[in-house]
Amino acid sequence: MDHPSTPAPNPTPGRLRLLAAVTVLGVVWCVVLPWVGTTRYVRPMIEHNERWGINPTALFYTDVETMTYRDQMLRRPQK
Repeated sequence: MDHPSTPAPNPTPGRLRLLAAVTVLGVVWCVVLPWVGTTRYVRPMIEHNERWGINPTALFYTDVETMTYRDQMLRRPQK
């Protein structure tokens, strides 16, 4: 089935694309996201979470005890 005249595929372009994708993800994770956290739009949200002791890495916000006050707010009837 294999033809001797068919050259083997070159793995270099795939490896370069993988390297480029990993590099882009690394730059976004290590440079862009920390910078976004210092902007005037995001920083107040981060400070609010820190002030209330909210762990943003929690899987569900229902796991955070300080969010129980919002439960009543969310469950009240909408006007």
